Amino acid sequence: MISKKEKDFSHDLALGFTKRRKGVALSTLFFCIFLFFLLIPLFLFILYPIALLFLRAFQGGDSLSFFAGILQKYRYAFWNSMESSFLSAFISTIMAFILAYGIVQLKGWKQKFCMMILSMSLVSPPFISSLSFISLYGRRGIISYRLLGLSLDPYNKYGVIGMQSLHFTCLNILFFLHALRSMDGKLLYSGRDLGANPFSIMKDIVLPLLRPAFLASFFLSFLRALSDFGTPIIIGGRYSTLASEIYLQIIGYSDFQKTAAMNILLLFPAFLSFLLYRFAIEESEKRNKGQKGKISPQFPENIWIKAVLDLSLLLFFLFQILQYLCIFLYGFLRFEKGQMRFTLENMGELFSYNLSTLFLTLFLTLVTGFVGSFFAFLLSYIVERKLPIGRKIPDFILSLPYLLPGTCFGLAYILAFNKPPLRLTGTVWIILFCMIFRQLPLGSRMASTALSNLPKDLEMAGRDLGGNPLKVFTEIIFPLLLPSFLSSVYNQFTQSLTTMGAVIFLISAKYKVLVYTLFDAVNRGNYNVASLISGIMILLSLAFYLFLEGSRVLYQKKLFLGVMKWKRN
Repeated sequence: MISKKEKDFSHDLALGFTKRRKGVALSTLFFCIFLFFLLIPLFLFILYPIALLFLRAFQGGDSLSFFAGILQKYRYAFWNSMESSFLSAFISTIMAFILAYGIVQLKGWKQKFCMMILSMSLVSPPFISSLSFISLYGRRGIISYRLLGLSLDPYNKYGVIGMQSLHFTCLNILFFLHALRSMDGKLLYSGRDLGANPFSIMKDIVLPLLRPAFLASFFLSFLRALSDFGTPIIIGGRYSTLASEIYLQIIGYSDFQKTAAMNILLLFPAFLSFLLYRFAIEESEKRNKGQKGKISPQFPENIWIKAVLDLSLLLFFLFQILQYLCIFLYGFLRFEKGQMRFTLENMGELFSYNLSTLFLTLFLTLVTGFVGSFFAFLLSYIVERKLPIGRKIPDFILSLPYLLPGTCFGLAYILAFNKPPLRLTGTVWIILFCMIFRQLPLGSRMASTALSNLPKDLEMAGRDLGGNPLKVFTEIIFPLLLPSFLSSVYNQFTQSLTTMGAVIFLISAKYKVLVYTLFDAVNRGNYNVASLISGIMILLSLAFYLFLEGSRVLYQKKLFLGVMKWKRN
């Protein structure tokens, strides 16, 4: 017979098992509800607008003939987009590799100085480079006309390709620097031990290993050039691209069906470019996965290679220094009767513009940086660590805003939120949501990279010690992700500060952003005021970077003091 003690034990065991099963069921239900509310914004602010854009483009009877007519009318603009995007992507990729290979061999203050100049490119839209180029080398440029007596005409396709190439080169250098520093130094040492000279090491080892980086840099630059309409409008002259034609059509005629169809035409090469970019990134991650963290690479030097690299660095950064000096100083210069003089009169013209856009822009970019980054990190954590199946679906949805050209994404928001029950046009909310979800892929990618380097054992240990999922995320996972989170905040802040294509159609008379005020000043030919606004944007970005860096240092110091106190106790 079974004793009473054994019966009680069996009853307690069954009761405990039932309670545990109910607890698991409740936690699963809570997770599903939480995931549902977390995914609603993706469908509402990404999929829904894009779906309406496609429906509007194919609205009507004979869609094929309508698209054929659009392609026939704008075939030259479409060809110009392909031509300028391909050439600027190719030139910027080659230049970026050469310059990155030279920077990685620099030491001390020289390398820090180069990185400081490159970081300024993060807060410079492509048309700011065009502005400084016109001021320095245009028909009445400071260097071309006033110093050399030349009257150059930069308003053509070569000016567009040159400005896009120089701007994308700065961004691609940062990409190549990461790829070069991620290489395993053992491969370079092996080549030197086998008697290979520096040129052979670069040709037979470095270049093949960087093939994914070359592809990723090229296709990413191609994608950016496709959606750039500011540079062709300012410096293109009669050379128009499809992106600039889209802008002129929506601003001048408000023909949404026509502009939606033009965006669809631009979407096909953008989608192909994005797929190839993702493929190159995945190939690069697979190739370098087993190499990271082994030996830092020391690239061999050769007197001829070093001479070419040093000359390239000198010319490139001299041009960049002149460009940013022009941005800061041109706002305090006036030209009268062929004479240049220093003045503060341009400050008065600056205040004639609506400077309330400065405070609105700060609010929008700060909210985008912090809220967008936190949402991206939380969503990436849930999808990668908690979602058992279907992880690629949210990842694909998150990639769509980066895939679409900015004008395409902004037009989709007009179509989606211009009538009840989600009437947001004319309000500040449509600009805010567009900024957040336009920059969301950037934060999501940084979160995925940070999570891949975070051991899962820490999370399991926290759960074993009795911590609930919320406590584990806020007290264990998120503090370890804080450096990557702050980097995401800064990147989203700077990208939102300079973004124009996505929000140019969403602004109203009451709510405008600073980059629109800058673009308006450039279109009016008021380059002095435009230079002052550009300088303000760069200084804002620098101040925010110093604030985030100081916060990170204080947090690390507080964490260190807490650990030391715990050890003493």
